[in-house]
Amino acid sequence: MKGSAWRGIVYCFLFYTSIFSGFLTICCPLLPLLLIDNRLYRHAMDIVFAIWELYPVALMEILFGTEFVVSGDKIRPWEHSILIMNHRTRLDWNFLWGAMYYSTSPPSHRLKFILKSPIKRVPGAGWVMQMAGFFYIHRRWEDDQRLVSNMLEYLQDINHTYQVLIFPEGTDLTKKSIARSNHYADINNLQHYTHVLHPKTTGFAYIVKKMKSIGQLNAVYDLTIGYPDTLPETEIDVMQGIFPEKVHFMIKRYSINELPSSFESVKEWLNRIWRAKEDTLQRFYNSGEFIPQPNESVWPRPICNTLHLAVIFWTGLILGTIYLTYTSMLFLLWSILTCTIFTILSFATEGFFHIEIAWFKLKHKQLMKSKK
Repeated sequence: MKGSAWRGIVYCFLFYTSIFSGFLTICCPLLPLLLIDNRLYRHAMDIVFAIWELYPVALMEILFGTEFVVSGDKIRPWEHSILIMNHRTRLDWNFLWGAMYYSTSPPSHRLKFILKSPIKRVPGAGWVMQMAGFFYIHRRWEDDQRLVSNMLEYLQDINHTYQVLIFPEGTDLTKKSIARSNHYADINNLQHYTHVLHPKTTGFAYIVKKMKSIGQLNAVYDLTIGYPDTLPETEIDVMQGIFPEKVHFMIKRYSINELPSSFESVKEWLNRIWRAKEDTLQRFYNSGEFIPQPNESVWPRPICNTLHLAVIFWTGLILGTIYLTYTSMLFLLWSILTCTIFTILSFATEGFFHIEIAWFKLKHKQLMKSKK
């Protein structure tokens, strides 16, 4: 597909302004719910984010004709689970929404990404992901272990169902990252990879151990993403309208009973998954598609108006937000106030999700005192 700059600019404009509009007109007005009940607030925020996820999928299909081809196992949204995926390009997360829409039945998942901490400071997008409960980490193991444990325990305390997405490779596939991965392989007497990087296993093994210990892990889903044709590598490519004709996903579910029990054996299990993933991708790029196993199938695209409704809702919200910004001084002041507060919070704290957790702990502590 040849790049179309005007489509790319329209996509980026609608994508980004939909996030900002949702932040100002939906997410921030929902904050008083947090004073009433943490569980109610968390459910409301997850619903808002799940509705927004439909918008980029619809835009990609309408503006660029991008087709999502998903095969393998269905993702069960009522499970507590971990999703692991190879990181072919830094834009994989953008196309993941399509996989989640077509693979989750019913499509009501509560996916939380694990992201690098600086992303939380991105105006609009970083703030909304804080409020949606995404996991921001520093890549300093002692700090990250504490933060992840704190977040997982909180979600258990409020009895919240969720799924955690991890990119075990830690970065996308580039010439530099492949060279670093191969250097690591040489030191540890491992094979060189072409289509994946050697995964970082400690964080994954810790999250598996932690979620199992608090009774919050039902399955691990292995997602393999492949681009048979056009491959956008950066945000600049997106702005230039460079989008893939097709994005393929192969999904394999492993129940908790299929995972090994010890910490080290979980790390080795992930290494085995990645060796198999390298072979799977080699076959994919030879044939241009994932070949389902005998007990698997490629799922037909559902016939529904959900994506069209998402376009109508979020585009209307964008237009309404722009109108209020230019016509209402009160709304403009509201926008300046909320943006200022979240800018400060993003630099001065670990993010709004941790403020939510601290508020829950404070209420729980006061409740315990009142019972004495």
